[in-house]
Amino acid sequence: MAAAREAVAADYAWFAELADLRKGFSFVWVREVRPAQVLERMGAKELERIGWRQLVGAGDGQRGVVEKLYVGISRLDDSWTLVIEDNGTLGRVGELLRALSAGTTVVCVYKAAGEGGRFLVLEDQQTGLDFDPWAPERRTGKRAAELAGAVAAAGIGAGGDPAAGALALAERITGVRVDLGMLEERTYLFSEVPTGQRKSQ
Repeated sequence: MAAAREAVAADYAWFAELADLRKGFSFVWVREVRPAQVLERMGAKELERIGWRQLVGAGDGQRGVVEKLYVGISRLDDSWTLVIEDNGTLGRVGELLRALSAGTTVVCVYKAAGEGGRFLVLEDQQTGLDFDPWAPERRTGKRAAELAGAVAAAGIGAGGDPAAGALALAERITGVRVDLGMLEERTYLFSEVPTGQRKSQ
């Protein structure tokens, strides 16, 4: 894991102003796996290359049994690739996230369209930390005890915005600060990801 940075929820106060993501989102960091390899690991198909406004401004989310997810994938720096989903369920699809984490580390911040969400750390397909930042008392995973201090220091459970606290915790783990300017300046591989589920006839 990258050396921890001292990020706190206040560093991500800007995130609450992103009206396009208020209904829900998934942010997934993948270490040392390039966007083309992320596509391969997820069994995804690139549809087009788009900007931030196209990625987060269009969808109202999906309901019922979801056969495909739609994500944007972009390189953050030399170490990390970011996968973003606007109001979907990627953060709940464990088999896709485990496949992404093979031989590396995945960090996921997920906000459900309704209540709650998920913070997940996977290390070579093993769960390091798994909990709901909106109800953070119960945490599981091999590193849950070790990371308890970082969870608290990031501001999760302190009465502030759980999404901001979760993003601060992600920064402490990845060592990469994400801000709106960074997100807006990137090009994303807009891609279709099969979930393996099928709608009943």
